[in-house]
Amino acid sequence: MPQNKDFEDIYSFSPEAANEKGKKKKSRWKKILIGVLSVILVLTGGAFCAAWYFLGDLNIDTNFPKSDDELGVASKNEQEGSITNIALYGIDSRTHDDQGHADATMILSVDKKHNKLKLISILRDTQVEIEGYGKAKLTTSYWWGGAPLAIKTLNQNFNMNVRDYVRVNFDQLADVVDAVGGVEIDVTPEELEEINFHMHGIDIYDKDLYQTGMVTLNGDQAVSYARIRNVGTDMARADRQQEVLMAILARVEEMGVAEYPSVIKQLAPLVTTSLDYGEMISLASILVNNPEIEMYTIPSEEENAWGGEDNGAWVWKYDLEAAGEHIHRIIYETDGEESSTQSAE
Repeated sequence: MPQNKDFEDIYSFSPEAANEKGKKKKSRWKKILIGVLSVILVLTGGAFCAAWYFLGDLNIDTNFPKSDDELGVASKNEQEGSITNIALYGIDSRTHDDQGHADATMILSVDKKHNKLKLISILRDTQVEIEGYGKAKLTTSYWWGGAPLAIKTLNQNFNMNVRDYVRVNFDQLADVVDAVGGVEIDVTPEELEEINFHMHGIDIYDKDLYQTGMVTLNGDQAVSYARIRNVGTDMARADRQQEVLMAILARVEEMGVAEYPSVIKQLAPLVTTSLDYGEMISLASILVNNPEIEMYTIPSEEENAWGGEDNGAWVWKYDLEAAGEHIHRIIYETDGEESSTQSAE
């Protein structure tokens, strides 16, 4: 393990110490879930509706580069053809007049071979090499070059073959939650206090939560829940975001087919993607088979990540080549050890 005075082994901290370090320096990786929901929206729309009508308001990026050279895909990265990897971005651009940073970066692997959807989040503060800029946080690759540079950065640093993306601005998560009728979450008294605190911080005073236990959160409450930083460790925060995701998926599963058109029409304008309608419909076919959903976070304990100051910025450092091999094992199940270990029932 490297001994660098500027970095500390965060996994050896107590929960209280880890949380204290995180809340001081780590920028909140707010809504991992946003991009995921966007893809679920797209897939659902393709599977159950006439996509050209119901997804007519979807923003399709027709200028997105498609060559492997432009996206940093090496020929050796090509793997099983029945597995497609898509980048999902939750963007922090509150005014919507700039590109914003990728506050949430995730790889969605649509795995028809094993009938699974695998969601792999990569923490925004991971230090990577960005072509033309040098070492920097993963989040800034989107700020500097939009989706093309962000995807190229993923491919070059983690030896991936990502060729498409889906993007939603982070402040639209509340609309996503409200569109599916809210989410069921088990809220503790400490979390209730934090939910109301975060809403008050953005001048929302008429939606306070008063109940604990299993409650239905509206959009603003769910966003505040996903942003909680002061209850438990940073990994507990990641768990809360995954809870919100699974709660949204549960709502989608409960809907009847007749309800999809209305929801899709509400959400389509929030989505920008490089996928065309034909690709969406092709990917959507996996939903007919009720695929398993697996969720992972990089770095995990396997990466032995170190976090701390580097040139004035808080970053995660770990072996990116080894992390890329870990991601490949998850996606392609080459050693059989990653399959279903973190499955969502």
